[in-house]
Amino acid sequence: MFWVYKNAKEIDFDSLPNQFVIKATHGWKMNIICKDKTSFDPNSASLLLDEWSRINHFDKGREWAYKNIPPRIICEKYLENREQQELLDYKFYCFNGVPHVVFVCEGRFSAEEVRYTAYNMEWEIQDIYKGKPGCKQEFEQPENFNEMIEVATKLSKGFPFVRIDLYSIENKAIFGEFTFYPDSGFVPFTPDKYNYIFGEKFIIDQTYPFNQKSTLKNYEPGKALTTSG
Repeated sequence: MFWVYKNAKEIDFDSLPNQFVIKATHGWKMNIICKDKTSFDPNSASLLLDEWSRINHFDKGREWAYKNIPPRIICEKYLENREQQELLDYKFYCFNGVPHVVFVCEGRFSAEEVRYTAYNMEWEIQDIYKGKPGCKQEFEQPENFNEMIEVATKLSKGFPFVRIDLYSIENKAIFGEFTFYPDSGFVPFTPDKYNYIFGEKFIIDQTYPFNQKSTLKNYEPGKALTTSG
C-alpha cells in the first residue's frame, strides 16, 4: 500500500507511480486501475471517488460492517499475472479454519463478464458455480498452492465461515481481503446440492470469539496473520 486518504482532494496524483490501483474501503466494486499514467485522467477519477464517498453500502445489502465505516481511499501497487495479462483472484471458501473450495476468478475488469472456476484442494475442477459462468480456460496449479492453502487455513481459523482472497505473483502468496458474506448472502451455489453441502459446514459454536455470549480476552487475531509458528 502506498497511501491512505480521507478524500480525493488529498491525493497528489503527480506523486503516484506510472501504474497503481485506487480503491474505496467502505464498499465493493469501487476500484480505479491505472496501467499507464500518461492516459490517466485525475479529474475524472476524483469525481468518481467523490461520488463513491456518498454511497453507504449498508443500504444495498444490509451488510452491517459497512453501516458506520468512515469512507477512506487507499492507493496500492498495481499487480498482474504476466501470462494472463491480468490479476487472477483465488477465492478460498473456508469453514472453521478449513478451506474446502477455491474459485479462480478471471476477467474482473475486462469488457467481458467476470468468470469463476472452482477447484478443490487437490486442484481438481469442481462442477460448482456461484452466479457467474465458468472460466474459458483451465489454469495450471500455482507452484505455491500449498502455501496458499496454509495461509487461507491460518487466516480463517476461528471463523465459522470466511472467504479468503489471495493472489499469486511470482510464486509469492499475496493477501487480498477477508469476505464474510459474499454477494450479501443473496447468490446461491449451483447445483443446488452445494447450498446444503456447504451449509452443513457452517457451524456457529458457542465458543466462537465474536459470539455475543463469549469473551474476546483469549482471542489473538494477530497470530493469524503469519504462516510461521
